Amino acid sequence: MRSALLFSALFLSVICSAAAQPGWFQLRSEGDPILFSVDMLDADNITAVGSDGLILQSSDGGSNWLSIPSAATDNLRRIRWYSPSLGVILGNDGVILKSTNAGGSWTQLSSGTSEALFDIHFVDENNWLVVGQAALVMTTTNGGAAWEDGGSGLNNYNEITFHGDLGIVVGNKGTVRVTEDGGGKWKDRSGATANELTSVSIGDDSTAIAVGANGTILRTEDKGRTWTEIAASIPLSTYRLSGVRHLSRERVVIAGYGGLILWSTDTGLSWYPQESNTSINLEALAFLNNKIGVAAGWNGTVMRTNTAGSLGVTKLGAERPSGIRVQDAWPNPVRRGGNAKVRIEIPGNGTVNLRVYDLLGRECRGILNEPLEAGSYSITWDATLPKGVYLYRLEQNGSSQVRKFTILD
Repeated sequence: MRSALLFSALFLSVICSAAAQPGWFQLRSEGDPILFSVDMLDADNITAVGSDGLILQSSDGGSNWLSIPSAATDNLRRIRWYSPSLGVILGNDGVILKSTNAGGSWTQLSSGTSEALFDIHFVDENNWLVVGQAALVMTTTNGGAAWEDGGSGLNNYNEITFHGDLGIVVGNKGTVRVTEDGGGKWKDRSGATANELTSVSIGDDSTAIAVGANGTILRTEDKGRTWTEIAASIPLSTYRLSGVRHLSRERVVIAGYGGLILWSTDTGLSWYPQESNTSINLEALAFLNNKIGVAAGWNGTVMRTNTAGSLGVTKLGAERPSGIRVQDAWPNPVRRGGNAKVRIEIPGNGTVNLRVYDLLGRECRGILNEPLEAGSYSITWDATLPKGVYLYRLEQNGSSQVRKFTILD
């Protein structure tokens, strides 16, 4: 009995510790499969799909994963959950898999096509809209039992999304198609870029963000009729941006190759990098709500955030300090895996960079990289580095300061 109680206490402490972790943290990274899509049914149930028919399922928030068998051997491109009784996976060669038991098993449906299928929109449990390779558009009114083929062309349709009657499809060669009547009529709104567009997200009845190859970020505020290319605070031309999701009208997150995570708090007008804690190419991004989200990509990697990717940044005072300063960490030493706090003082407005280095000057961890106003702040982060002595390095506007701290097992 005592052993069982100790195990329960340990299990609960692990869950609470993970839930308390700020920023992005790794759930898994194993082997060489590419995960092309990920989605969350709830905070515990996560599904990721990828190369060679791989389906990964976690029912404990990402601590443990099972490989779920299915009839599919092709690359699986999309997982979408509508409810616990309806999930759909799409893939190459017309693959459609359906689950009615929260992902416990998957049944293959007949799609009637050999084209790759890239995304699905659920109108309700029975009415679905699927888009894919060569401008393929398919609809079903009976939960996938039968399909109607409603379109074809030269360009792939990579992703589709709706907000009320406003719907947007994006694809390669800068393809953008928009409907304002729930899908009755679609208009071509391409032309803002020739780059492939991989993902699109709608913020409200008028605004949307589309992202794609070569660091492309497009923004519209007139229901997709016109699009403007947006520059980020860092050069993006070498990055492939693979996913974008709105957390609110103002807050938007983008994921991309090289472990890139960008965030915006002004409806997508300006963008800044978050500390993703990975350099793996990210192919997919999904959020359950405005805090909890996951990203997935190469090497079977799945990352998670419970804080919309933000660290615990608390402003302590608005009084302008005389200079840049890192106060002593608390606690110091800090236990490995525990939450560490450090107080910083910033004399001016601008992007603040706080990183951790070892005593040989090697960068070990990025903690903060975002614009802050002048003042004093408390920063909370998860000290998951190996035991040892480290240095905080705080930089802003060409000034910097270093402070030592220790991590113990």
